[in-house]
Amino acid sequence: MLGYVSFAIASCTIAVTVVFGLTCVYLYNDIRLSSSLQEEFRTAGRRLIGNIGLFAIPVALYLLNTPNKSMNNSEPFAFAWGACYVVNLLMLAASLILLVRDANRERKTGLYRFRR
Repeated sequence: MLGYVSFAIASCTIAVTVVFGLTCVYLYNDIRLSSSLQEEFRTAGRRLIGNIGLFAIPVALYLLNTPNKSMNNSEPFAFAWGACYVVNLLMLAASLILLVRDANRERKTGLYRFRR
């Protein structure tokens, strides 16, 4: 079970990293010019790092487990890590949505031009 959870988390982590990279490329100029967008981008980056950290925990446990040990004891932990990952993934998605929304709002109103 832990192997399946690790595979699902790995797939989601790769997809989230690609989405984060595309968002960075799409909003590069807006982020560079606005300090509030820079702070939101840093928050999203910290959440992405946390997401990758949550990915590493079950993978490391799965790789460190010897064939003689039973995997039955790790099943509740796999569900707990999966639940933590989903919560962190939802927070990251909300952060990216907020970043894109604020960048589009600043792009329309042009508020970043008057900031120092």
